[in-house]
Amino acid sequence: MLKNERTKNQPMKRTYLRPLLVLVLFLTLFSYPTTSVAKTLHQPSFLFVGGSRQVIVDIPAGYLKGKPAPLLIDLHGYMGNGISEKGFSRLQAAAASHSIVYAAPDGSVDLNGDKFWNASTTCCNFYKSKVNDAAYIKSLIKEISAKVSIDPKRIYLFGHSNGDFMVYKYACTYPSTIAAIGGIAGAMNIKPAACTVKAPMNVLHIHGTSDEVVNYDGGFMYKNQYPSVKETIGQWLAIDQCSSPPVVGNPFDIVVDLPGAETTPTKYTCPTSTVELWTIAAGLHRPVLDWNFGNRVIDWFLAHPRK
Repeated sequence: MLKNERTKNQPMKRTYLRPLLVLVLFLTLFSYPTTSVAKTLHQPSFLFVGGSRQVIVDIPAGYLKGKPAPLLIDLHGYMGNGISEKGFSRLQAAAASHSIVYAAPDGSVDLNGDKFWNASTTCCNFYKSKVNDAAYIKSLIKEISAKVSIDPKRIYLFGHSNGDFMVYKYACTYPSTIAAIGGIAGAMNIKPAACTVKAPMNVLHIHGTSDEVVNYDGGFMYKNQYPSVKETIGQWLAIDQCSSPPVVGNPFDIVVDLPGAETTPTKYTCPTSTVELWTIAAGLHRPVLDWNFGNRVIDWFLAHPRK
């Protein structure tokens, strides 16, 4: 009896099974990406690098496997960290929207328990640490490039305050590894003889005229002197052999808590590079930057690949 019932019901099972198999086949063919589409990451992802000083590297949704992508390293200020830098600079979101691989590493910890970059005695190696942060940043670039396809002609370095000091230190130490540098509220606190740049470097310097920590006109920090913005720009004009007169552009707005178009760009066109200064009228050391700031900086970087 049971055997007959199973036999009787068998054709009915096959009848329902056929449309199910068709549906599964349809989903298999059309729900999963084809070989060409599968090369694109439709969701942002990340990876870890840096060993004991671990860093999260953001891989943008638009990253195409096998196609070299730009890389941006973003350095925080003294007492900050990678997380605080992401919130301050607005560069993380801008990098993602431009399909740029992005990382904001942490400096090492000094005797006071604060994170810093060993850029100079002035700012901010106050306890004479022997840590080689330039070599560390270079190792990050090398490790990221080994795990992700990075365009060596579009590797950029940006920093705030102590991070900006470190950007200049790195550019003078390993200039051939980056296409352009940028930073806000720092200084080129390196003597010309100690800067080994032999080829022109694209440079973007951003500074507020009312910076109360790293003064626009230069000054001292714990009895250690640092140069003015004019002197910092002057060093790079000499390195890049710039002789053309500067061109002052139209002011634009990048600071939330200042009225109107508070930032004026001054561009120096050099034989094979660009040096540019963005002066923030009445800008403080840590201005409240708007979302357009990140996009402007990213656009500037992408317009200046290494030749």
